[in-house]
Amino acid sequence: MRKSSLWLRFAYCLGATLLIFTATWFFQRAETPPWRQELQKISPLTESVTQANHPRSKRTTTAAFRFVTYNLKNWLTSSQNPEKSNESKNAIVEILIASDADIIGLSEIGSEADVLEIQKLLKQTGKDLPHFYHTGGTDPIRHLAILSRFPIVSTTQPEITITGTEHSMLRGILDASIQIQDQTIRFIGIHLKSKRIVPDYDQEEIRIHEAEHVRKYIDSIFSKNPETHLIAYGDFNDHIESLSTKTILGNYRSQNHLTPIHISDQNGDNWTHYFGSQDSYSRIDFITVSKSLKPIINQKKSRIITTPNWQKASDHRAIMVSFD
Repeated sequence: MRKSSLWLRFAYCLGATLLIFTATWFFQRAETPPWRQELQKISPLTESVTQANHPRSKRTTTAAFRFVTYNLKNWLTSSQNPEKSNESKNAIVEILIASDADIIGLSEIGSEADVLEIQKLLKQTGKDLPHFYHTGGTDPIRHLAILSRFPIVSTTQPEITITGTEHSMLRGILDASIQIQDQTIRFIGIHLKSKRIVPDYDQEEIRIHEAEHVRKYIDSIFSKNPETHLIAYGDFNDHIESLSTKTILGNYRSQNHLTPIHISDQNGDNWTHYFGSQDSYSRIDFITVSKSLKPIINQKKSRIITTPNWQKASDHRAIMVSFD
């Protein structure tokens, strides 16, 4: 009796276990899809909301764009004698087209009429940059300008008088804010005093004073908004280790420090200016960025633009930096 009772209990437990397992399997199969199907059922909207709620993904976005800085070597149609040749103008347009730039910062441009001429020539080739800003300093001939595919939402006219000196900024400071998707980027255009010797003052000293003036202005921007996305660019007219260039870049340990983008042409050369009277090549043109913009620089797509007839265009070469 004891043995039959034990077997009866064992059979009862086994039957109950099988019944529970069968029922569980049946309901799982009927109500719960496999995990791959469950993942596929997450709608794109649900997925995007989930990502948007993640603390690391809360950020504004910037469309990819290419920025070029270029010293045109006196595109001064309205005041130059003799005028810049059509051959030289066509060579400049060829270089700007080759850069495929969305925003172009220009040095040594003449009046607003000259800017409109460049804009027209670019549009004839299919490059439409409908927005521009033109400004200058005490130099009545050479100015700064910026052309953009994106809207220029604001401009500021900085003070050009250099405190503590008898001098003013020769070409002024260009300050234009450009809206790129839902992000605003502030462009600061610079063209410091050249190295050409003049009898009235020391060219290096005035360049340092100009650089100090620019740096104070940049610091004032960051003091109002430390998160400003800022690009300072142009013809610094001195090398990377010079006091004037270092002054513009600022203290390396400071949050306001600007990083120069080091790039080269297809041959690995990184000079941007040919000084004919000294038969020398040097890097004196720069694009520098605030720390907030460093992560979106595409170093591989950035380069110094060169063409076989670059010398017909200017004594400078254009620099293009690609932002992702």
